Amino acid sequence: MKDLPEDLFVEEQRQGVFFGLQVHRWLEKHPTAYQDLIVAETTLGRLLALDGKVMVTEADEAFYHEMLVHPPLMTHPAPKRVLVIGGGDGGTVREVLKHPTVQQVTWVEIDQQVLSACRKWLPRVSAACWQDPRVSLIVSPGEKWLRGLSELQDIIIVDGSDPVGPSQALFEQPFFANCSQVLSPNGILALQCGSPFYYKEEVQMVWNRLNRLFPFVRLYLGFVPTYPSGLWTYAMASTTDLQVAPAELRDRFRGRGLGQCRYYSPDIHIASQILPPFVEELLAAESAG
Repeated sequence: MKDLPEDLFVEEQRQGVFFGLQVHRWLEKHPTAYQDLIVAETTLGRLLALDGKVMVTEADEAFYHEMLVHPPLMTHPAPKRVLVIGGGDGGTVREVLKHPTVQQVTWVEIDQQVLSACRKWLPRVSAACWQDPRVSLIVSPGEKWLRGLSELQDIIIVDGSDPVGPSQALFEQPFFANCSQVLSPNGILALQCGSPFYYKEEVQMVWNRLNRLFPFVRLYLGFVPTYPSGLWTYAMASTTDLQVAPAELRDRFRGRGLGQCRYYSPDIHIASQILPPFVEELLAAESAG
């Protein structure tokens, strides 16, 4: 797009569909070794964008991070070891650390400049997770680092951006296969998989690849206002059943002290797994194919 006002951030969410935010101040705007980085003060608080795509705004980041993290961790009876791949803003690790059973978080992020920018400009997102003694931060491509991992993980959370550029490998079959090999017997893999309205092929791709490897796969939905269409999909995969009784979910929620969530709740957890017909249809179409 040409001749945009200097105080406007615009994301092309898909061909012919645009999302814009007024910018009060540009904080950082430059390429890194892997992607183009933007941090700005906007009408929705501070913004992190990578390659022109919104990753985080302070106004709605909790909607995304809570739904990426709490469904898999609440499904697991007592997660102790958690691996987070991506998530340079720190919001995913912040939410993981709210679970008192968690003893160890290994956080693998590819881009040191993203980490540095987020640590400087987005402290409200990370909530000082950098200082937590349970966290080990490793700067490395996640798919490469995972190949050398031998310690089994209770939860693996992939907090990558769209399946292009540096995140593409995090959506491919070999990576999912490596994840399956380092999960504990009742471990869970979780990741975001895009908009079922604008990018149904991405949702179908993740669904298909996970079902080749795991006997139990669940897709669930959340709402993130600044993401394309607002409706967002996530997936969980495991070798054990991912269904948890509502009463058990509520007991775990109270027992883990998660009452300060902005978006997630046990009822939202349950409701998020009820898929509208158009989503069921695209999964059925992929299964039939």
